[in-house]
Amino acid sequence: MNSNTIRTFDYLQDFKRVHIKITDSFFLKIKGLLKKKYLSIKGYALYHQINQGTFSCEFRRNIYHPFQRLIQMANNLHIPQEELYGNIHGFYHWGSHREIVAKIPLHLSVGEFFAEGYALYLAEGDNGSNAKTKPRKFRFTNSDANVINHMIRWLNTYLPDNPFSVEVISPRGNLANQEEIRGIIQHSTLRFTEEDYNRKIKYKICLNSAIIIDFFLALKPTVKMLCSKDRSLAAAYIRGMMIGEGTAYFGRARYVRIEMRNEEEIRYLHYLLTMLGYSCTPMCRSTRHDMWSLYIGAKQLEKFASEIGFGIHRKRQGILERANAKVLKINQYC
Repeated sequence: MNSNTIRTFDYLQDFKRVHIKITDSFFLKIKGLLKKKYLSIKGYALYHQINQGTFSCEFRRNIYHPFQRLIQMANNLHIPQEELYGNIHGFYHWGSHREIVAKIPLHLSVGEFFAEGYALYLAEGDNGSNAKTKPRKFRFTNSDANVINHMIRWLNTYLPDNPFSVEVISPRGNLANQEEIRGIIQHSTLRFTEEDYNRKIKYKICLNSAIIIDFFLALKPTVKMLCSKDRSLAAAYIRGMMIGEGTAYFGRARYVRIEMRNEEEIRYLHYLLTMLGYSCTPMCRSTRHDMWSLYIGAKQLEKFASEIGFGIHRKRQGILERANAKVLKINQYC
């Protein structure tokens, strides 16, 4: 296991409402050890001051068990944590109205593809929350089919056993050609809708799992730490952000810019760009309230195009390549 590999279950231990489903053989082993050491199931509950009725009900059959409690139980029974982790079948968020088990792999390798997709989600995704609800789902919206297919591949790579849907949102009265869309979007579950405020077709990915969105958000400090120590991961992270929020310009001037209201994120991107040898300065734009930006000028476009670029965003990548290929006249600097 290399230094960029994350043991994912460690990030789920602190979520109080997370329950787990364990294998039947491991369930029977725990029951046997409980009876051997504490004489009965209720004996364990009494000794550790757990509600006896609730605990006994949980152990009549192999249902969902509180993750934190089972970790403590394994420790009390001298069961190695790796053995517990190896017998987890899936995760369930207690209180959810949907009987969907979240399947999360035990180990996750943070490589360039992961870093790029993770940054792209931070740039363009959301957690389904509004003024009345808490974050409950992984949701990602974009109007570029290549970007949507990129995120679909990312989810299939890192969460292969978790079903999700793709909603195709058309402008009202101009429903998309469903046969054509099915040939473009690389996903079997498509839902077609119309909305008044859309001027062009948008695609929305929805993975309806509170556990998964909470898990991905909990990874942020670790992912950013890893990217800040590895040049290839840093470039991939910046590329993901650029796919989501960046812009390439080629006219009277040639430059790349990224803008967002998240000052913390802009300053982190500035740290990564500086680490990679770019000269740029975070700026708060006077013409747009609380909008922060980073600017990569013409003299650094060749370096940016070769090291970072816009990846699968063909339109922006094309503008960048044309801007970089411009032949300057004598005494022309941009």
